[in-house]
Amino acid sequence: MKYLHALFAATVLALASAGCATVNTVEPANPVGKADKVPDKRIITNETLNAIAYVVEVDRAKTPGGFEQVQVQLQNMKAGVKNVNYRFTWFDINGIALNTDPVMKSLSLEGGETRVIQDVATSPNAVDWKLSLYESVGRTDTPATNPPRSPRP
Repeated sequence: MKYLHALFAATVLALASAGCATVNTVEPANPVGKADKVPDKRIITNETLNAIAYVVEVDRAKTPGGFEQVQVQLQNMKAGVKNVNYRFTWFDINGIALNTDPVMKSLSLEGGETRVIQDVATSPNAVDWKLSLYESVGRTDTPATNPPRSPRP
């Protein structure tokens, strides 16, 4: 009997701790704002990354100044907190990449969470964009605060 109590307590603890890494969301059933959905082309080379940052949908708009703007919904399909790095690249009518911020941005997603990332074109000549997603494991774009010393001769 004591064994069953311990097993029950361990099961409850495991279920409770698993529930801490997920997100519940509530939104209007009939939203007023209607997005301009963008058909997208996906090149998936890393299925694990695709589950960490699954692209749910892509929307676009123009800013009041006439610049292209893109919004991407990402969902973490895993149960635990996951981190992902991303970068948008903008292109002109000839397919030439425009000045793009070389620094990747980081995003932390709770288990099951859907988040929106956005970017605005860097030039009024931008007509297309590309979103690149990277696993954040072991990746950083910021210099180390204490870089390793060079070995002594």
